[in-house]
Amino acid sequence: MIAWRYIDDSTKGTERKENKDRVWVKENSEQVLAVLFDGISSAKDANKGIDIATQCLEEDFSSIGISTNSRLSDLMFKINQKIVESALESPFTTYSAILIHKTSGKAQMSNMGDSRIYQVAPQYLKQLSEDDNLLHNKNVVTRYLGMIDLNRDEVTDFNFEIGDSRILLCSDGFYSMLEKNLGRFFEILNFKTTLNIKKSLKNEVKGKNFDDSSYLLIFN
Repeated sequence: MIAWRYIDDSTKGTERKENKDRVWVKENSEQVLAVLFDGISSAKDANKGIDIATQCLEEDFSSIGISTNSRLSDLMFKINQKIVESALESPFTTYSAILIHKTSGKAQMSNMGDSRIYQVAPQYLKQLSEDDNLLHNKNVVTRYLGMIDLNRDEVTDFNFEIGDSRILLCSDGFYSMLEKNLGRFFEILNFKTTLNIKKSLKNEVKGKNFDDSSYLLIFN
């Protein structure tokens, strides 16, 4: 059985009235499930939508652990349906998610919107997910949880064998800062101890992030 460790943090943006990001993590004897939500800043009900999503995750995590044929995208599409059924005016949020099988180290990953998933290796940092936004306006996302007309085939996932890599889930408020100081963030993400990683990332972000900045780093 592979022992998995993770660290996470969420810092409200200096230009935001409330933090609309959230990190949710649960594990059982067989699996780790983690989802990072990045509520759309203009959506006043974003946090209420995330409340519904996390409640659904809490209720369904045991069933994900039971069925080896379950797809992470099935769960995320179900969450979208629950949010839509709430009839909230604007419960919109993007997400990045990972489901890890502890014994094998194999994972399913899923994302929607402009939150991202990266592979962090000692030699490189690689974006594994694809952003859902307009080609000529990166600030406009084209898919997100809470969409009434979201089709099942628009919610996707992919398989990945983690090996010795680290996996980073993060909101756009985090990776926008990462991209401005890539060398320093890459160095920190490869630190050996979780305490040093968390403290150093906090120092790089706090007071400098205009938008909400959140991440989860998971590794064995």
